[in-house]
Amino acid sequence: MHDFLHPDRVLVGAAEPDRESADRVAALYAGTGAPTLRSDSASAELAKYASNAFFAVKLSFVNTLAELCERVGADFTKVTKAMGMDERIGPAFLTPGPGWGGSCLPKDTRALLRTAEASGVDFALVRDALRANEYQHAIVMRKIRRAATGAVDGSLSGTRIGVLGLAFKAGTGDLRDSPAVAITRRLSHHSATVTAYDPCVLASSLPDLTGIRVMNDPYLVAKYASAIVILTEWPEFRSLDWTRLATEVDQAVIVDTRNLLDERLLSGTGFILLGTGTAEMDRAKDAIRKPHTK
Repeated sequence: MHDFLHPDRVLVGAAEPDRESADRVAALYAGTGAPTLRSDSASAELAKYASNAFFAVKLSFVNTLAELCERVGADFTKVTKAMGMDERIGPAFLTPGPGWGGSCLPKDTRALLRTAEASGVDFALVRDALRANEYQHAIVMRKIRRAATGAVDGSLSGTRIGVLGLAFKAGTGDLRDSPAVAITRRLSHHSATVTAYDPCVLASSLPDLTGIRVMNDPYLVAKYASAIVILTEWPEFRSLDWTRLATEVDQAVIVDTRNLLDERLLSGTGFILLGTGTAEMDRAKDAIRKPHTK
């Protein structure tokens, strides 16, 4: 709703004979105060697809960069802070995550790719962004396996995983193409027992997630959990009583795919925090137990 009422710009595409119709449509948005652009229909459609595809490419770049930071021992937050200070890059969309999703980016990225292919244009950069996004789910799964079992290929059978966040981003209950749902499905497919909480998602919203229990209380996801995984960047997760959560878990490890938490927040709770784009996974490996034998 906020985005709708406060757009960066309004783009109205219409053929020249439809100028009067375009004027009437543009007038509907006059109250937003946003700049209004006019173009032909093809340019308007392509601008819409290209904008979302560009965001997708940038997000895939950032997630791959986070993996590289982990491998070479760099601090992702320091790297992206330096990048964001370059006005040609800017700080927006430089945060990592479990992958990108929602109702627009996946759909529009694929639409742009199909349009390019139909026009004889090899838009390899967009195609690779889609592949990188699928790969990001596998990266997160490896982190969860290691956190819960001590090995990146450890069996999740018999483990309990607590998931915080199911929506594709904070501020919405939208589950369409949500990376959080995709990863939760993978956990269930690998025989983990998964309990999940999202402040805007009800159990009735997930009829096709067999083996997933959606709770109405965030503290219930921690009970007997081998790891807690943060998949959506809800600000209220920072306000949880993490000391209380630590008393409920089987193993006090957090896989924070959004870098929502920090060590200062968790100080004294006993939790090991495994962020994204840091070397914390290697530093904490001795504190994470060996694969389950029960």
